Amino acid sequence: MSQPIEDIIMKGVMELFKGDAVKFFGINKRIVSATTVSAAVRTELVHVHVQKNINDWILEADDGSFIHFEFQSSHDQNDLSRFMVSDAILYYKMQRPIRTIVVYTANIKNTTTVLNAGAIRYSVDAFYMSAMDGDRTYETIRAKVAAGEPLTKQDLMSIVFLPMMKNSVDNVAVFERSINLSKEIHAKDEQLQIQAMLQLLAGKFIKNRDILLKLKEVLNMSIIGKMIWDEGMEKGMEKGIREGAINIAKKMLKRGTPIEIVMEDTGLDEAIISKLQEELHAFA
Repeated sequence: MSQPIEDIIMKGVMELFKGDAVKFFGINKRIVSATTVSAAVRTELVHVHVQKNINDWILEADDGSFIHFEFQSSHDQNDLSRFMVSDAILYYKMQRPIRTIVVYTANIKNTTTVLNAGAIRYSVDAFYMSAMDGDRTYETIRAKVAAGEPLTKQDLMSIVFLPMMKNSVDNVAVFERSINLSKEIHAKDEQLQIQAMLQLLAGKFIKNRDILLKLKEVLNMSIIGKMIWDEGMEKGMEKGIREGAINIAKKMLKRGTPIEIVMEDTGLDEAIISKLQEELHAFA
């Protein structure tokens, strides 16, 4: 089963911003490591036959505690049970406090956050993206850009998350806002990855093909299109563009960009990208 686009974006943002990402969710702890659940813990989870218990993201704070993120684009009454088993095994192996935050995308709100299992009482913190004020967020970042102020990591995350927030304008206008803001990002690597995520999100939320193509044309005038075009020009037309796309794919894979985003932005199929990833690992 393929992952929901929103989940891919969330994980991509966490990978890109790592320790700085937690501040967006109101956590003021310094992160000392960012990783998915360890192989040892994953093995234990397989032993208890819980099929979906590979945790989305676990961060270790400087006080020794763990912050466990789960990204959900749907809500099921069994979700808390799955998270509880994951946290219980992690605690059993590591003996450290765990705080679990469930980030809900789409229009999910008012979910259950406490599970009373008799001898065990388990709770999580819920973070609803749809409850955030997208209009205010946009105006705040736009004012910073107009004043020449540097954008923080949280501002950059907000640019990606803007289409998932509550907005007074339609989806097309929201994406145009995010795309225009993304062009103000000075770090080219960050600009590239953020625009790649926006392009992937647009494919999820924009149903009108003509409008989607128009948005992609706007993105193609940005750094993504420029990189592919420049590399293609060096090698000559059709062959050059393909080779340029392969080079871009390699760069994106080295940065840890999810395969789904690499496919969307380069036009290469999954088999080619998987082979490139294997080659990179072989020579790492």
